[in-house]
Parts: sequence; structure tokens; C-alpha cells
Amino acid sequence: MNKLFHPENPVMIFLSHIWDLIVLNFFFLLTSLPLFTLGASLTALSRVALNMAEGDFDGIPREYFSSFRKNFKQATPIWLLLLFISLFLGFDLYVVFFRIDEAYRILQYPVWLLLFADVSVMLYAFPLLARYEQDTVSVLKNSILLSLGNIPTTIFMLVVLFVIADLSLHNGSLLVLFFSLSLFNGCALLSRIFMIFLNRIFHKVSDPG
Repeated sequence: MNKLFHPENPVMIFLSHIWDLIVLNFFFLLTSLPLFTLGASLTALSRVALNMAEGDFDGIPREYFSSFRKNFKQATPIWLLLLFISLFLGFDLYVVFFRIDEAYRILQYPVWLLLFADVSVMLYAFPLLARYEQDTVSVLKNSILLSLGNIPTTIFMLVVLFVIADLSLHNGSLLVLFFSLSLFNGCALLSRIFMIFLNRIFHKVSDPG
């Protein structure tokens, strides 16, 4: 029985990781409630997830809120800019599918391309901001370069998000399941998985030799 509850026991390590993700997910959802703070929340989420990936982890609340406060002023305008672009492109798709003749459906393809580029920048921008000290222009530029320079990882992350969104929109049961998971630890778990790949990219960029 003592061995079962030993901190080095694989079961206890696994349960500890699950608990960390639950706590991290709670803080992320809590600080994301006002939508305009989501950029800072994503940055803080990325910071803790990166630390987990590197095995350099020293308490969730302190690391999370330290990153949230530190990056709030820079992350917020980046998030609002990318959100505005997403909404604008989403409106364009609405017009293409519902407001103009079907003969012009071909116009959807450049819009989809721009939307995927916008989401790709989101996937890299906040982890970059969490890890490096950079000005806003550099964050956006490097996000574009990294998303293009690491196409397999970018496509993997986009496909995961697309599959989750598509399944949720077409299946009510899966929508409830994914929503429940997001409230439990889904957002933190997804970030933790993505950071495994992004951490390798950051190490490759920081230490190309």
C-alpha cells in the first residue's frame, strides 16, 4: 500500500499530471472569461505548458499569473488583431456561402487560405511571447516564419483543431463531450500536447547546432 502512494509510483505521477492539468485549465478558463483577456491567458497557458514539456515546473499559480501579468499589455493587442482578422474572414465566408450566387463559390479558397494562415499565427504567437522577449512586430513575423518553416507541425495542430470543431458542429453528443472536457482539463491538455512539438521547434531555433 505504501508503494502505491509513493510519489515516484507511475500511477501517482500520472494522477499528479492530471491534477496539474485540471488546475491549469481552471486558471485558463477563469482568466479568459472577459474575451479580450484571452491573449494573455493563452500566453500564460503556453508558459506553464512549455515548462511542463521541459520538466522545469515550479507551481502553477505563481508561473501562470506571473506570465499573465507580464505579457498582458503585449498579448492583448495581438489577440484582438488576430481575432478581428478571423471575424472578418469568417464574415467573408458567410457572404460567399449565403449571400452571393453559387457561381462565385470559388472565392472561398483564398479566404480559407488566409483564415488558416491567421489561425497558424495564433498557434505560434502566444507560445513565442511566452518564451521569448520580442516586440510585437517580431512576434507576428516570427510566427509566420515558424508556421511556414514547420509545415508538418502546423498542419498537425490545424487538423486537430479542425477535427474537433467539425465533429462538434455535426454531432451534438460530441459537442457536449468536448465542451465537458474543455471545462475539465481539455484546453490545458491540448496546449500540453502542442507544446511538446513547439518546444522542439524552439530548441531547434535557439540551438541550431
